Amino acid sequence: MSTRNTRPTLLHRAEYLAFRGVETLLSGASMESCVTVGRLLGRLYHVISPKYRRLVRRNLRIATAGDAPSAETLDALVLETFQRTGANFIASLRTPTMSLDAMRRHVTEEGLHELGGCVRRGSGLVVAMAHMGNWEAMTSLGASFVHEGVYGGVYRPLDNPLMDRLTRERRTKDGALLFSREDGFHAPAAMLKTPGALGVLADQRAGGRGIAMPFLGKMTTCSPLPDLLARRGRARVCTLSISTIGQAQWRMELRELEGPINTRSVMAGLEKAIRLSLPDVFWFHNRWRTDPARPLSFFTKIDPAVAAEATVPLRLILTTPAHADELGIRQMLLRMLEKRPDLRIDRLCTTPTETIDPRIVHHEWDPTLPPEQADGFLDKIDRTHPAPLDGSLLFAGEVGLARAAKRAGLRAIIGLGVSGKPWTRSFETPASTEDWLELAELMARVPQRHRS
Repeated sequence: MSTRNTRPTLLHRAEYLAFRGVETLLSGASMESCVTVGRLLGRLYHVISPKYRRLVRRNLRIATAGDAPSAETLDALVLETFQRTGANFIASLRTPTMSLDAMRRHVTEEGLHELGGCVRRGSGLVVAMAHMGNWEAMTSLGASFVHEGVYGGVYRPLDNPLMDRLTRERRTKDGALLFSREDGFHAPAAMLKTPGALGVLADQRAGGRGIAMPFLGKMTTCSPLPDLLARRGRARVCTLSISTIGQAQWRMELRELEGPINTRSVMAGLEKAIRLSLPDVFWFHNRWRTDPARPLSFFTKIDPAVAAEATVPLRLILTTPAHADELGIRQMLLRMLEKRPDLRIDRLCTTPTETIDPRIVHHEWDPTLPPEQADGFLDKIDRTHPAPLDGSLLFAGEVGLARAAKRAGLRAIIGLGVSGKPWTRSFETPASTEDWLELAELMARVPQRHRS
């Protein structure tokens, strides 16, 4: 197991002392009081953090795109997500200082006996988990179900060595084992053969080491770790959900996956767990992040056939120069759709243009639109589809619209022959049809450092 040998800095010590102080203060409060305080803090953060309001709203729009709620319902869902995240965070600070019997009064357990069942059946169990609910509850209760076997988890070491040591000591005090992601998967796979039960957080973006596939309908990279561990350890796989069911009350549900086990089936099971209680999920992570320099690209190679299965599109808004080669532009658009079948292009046009593909949606607009109206116009385009915009290809160089895209939180704001802020990248203006085709290739190219 990896341990952190970093020498604590003054900041690390200050963070540690602040954490222990808050923890001591909370240890004298009831779980109900902690949840109430957490909800109030979450509501306050909702007010003061427009950046995270946008991010949470974006993530929830993606998660609900298949059955899009009204704007009012979505606003309420965003607020409730902030409040529950605050409640779950404060509750997770209180949980380690509670006795097992006291914690059980706040948790309804469904299927957790399967953790111990792995010993009776003689096969290990991989528990694929999402960042949701009172996540420390599983740590506190999980080991109590594995009376004869081994229980553990895969974790990412904390940056603060003092906090990391405290976390490891607490999570291993009852005999559980911790395996750092930095040390590979041979040791945890061996533990599964004991047999034992192993928890793995698997809902976040996996970068270049992941497998490109739709998750909650939208293309991203998913961790193959649960599948790899299950294969190496000859183990079964289940998913865990932790949902709020009342004031300081949570339901933990363990569901075994049926049929062939692979990364796709694991992520499908995790989707079901997440959809049981969307407000309990930690949506403050940019799960479906767009590359600011190559908006069609990904952290790893994409199979177009897999991308075609996505039900939530990659959305890009597009403008083109008034006197550009329309034939070249059309060839570029078709190549873009070939590279990313999950793409939807919202093209802004001054005059009606023939539609060459239903995934290219035309919107009439006036390039002389005053800059102060750009935000409202961009929001209007954004709301024409349940899924949010991901980036802007402003090849006609509209600075006002580019600034509006920046304020809206779009990561990719690309132009031709432009420089400075708010642009995230500039390409040379194509001079021929071949150049327009090359532009599509450049926007889809995987950076060398990300190739797998």
